[in-house]
Amino acid sequence: MSSVSVSVLTSLLPGILIALVLVVGIVLIGMNRRHIGRAATLGMSGCGLLLLATLFNLVLSLLTASLYDSFGPRLMGILPILYLVSSLVHLAGTGLLIWAVIARRAGSPQAQHVQHVQHVQPQGTGWQQPYQQPGPQPGQPGQPGQPGQQPGWQAPPQPPYGGGQSGY
Repeated sequence: MSSVSVSVLTSLLPGILIALVLVVGIVLIGMNRRHIGRAATLGMSGCGLLLLATLFNLVLSLLTASLYDSFGPRLMGILPILYLVSSLVHLAGTGLLIWAVIARRAGSPQAQHVQHVQHVQPQGTGWQQPYQQPGPQPGQPGQPGQPGQQPGWQAPPQPPYGGGQSGY
């Protein structure tokens, strides 16, 4: 191997390793998508953008000499714009990965609590709760000699102290 190819390979090696890690990240996130939920889409998008920017930088570093031969000194005006675009794509990819990390998971206790709270019907609080006497209630099914309530039927709660009407 010539010294030029070794130096090119060693300069490209970090970018190649980063690209491989990002591909593995995309595959692993995709395999666990069902368990991760919405964060998986964010994580895969972030890894995809980072992979795109890394590959762009690898290609750009390989082609810089050829581009300089083609464009000459004008390339010095184009390269900063290309690197700015690459930096913006890196920034967006990193932002998406951070968002994926802090996003609620579908199976997390916090997400389950939110789902539980959304599906529970509010019960009366304070004076709105009907008074329940301890022991068996009349009219409950399973008590001998008393008619049972129809399934699904429930008497509306009664406010205390005379049905909620003022005695004034």
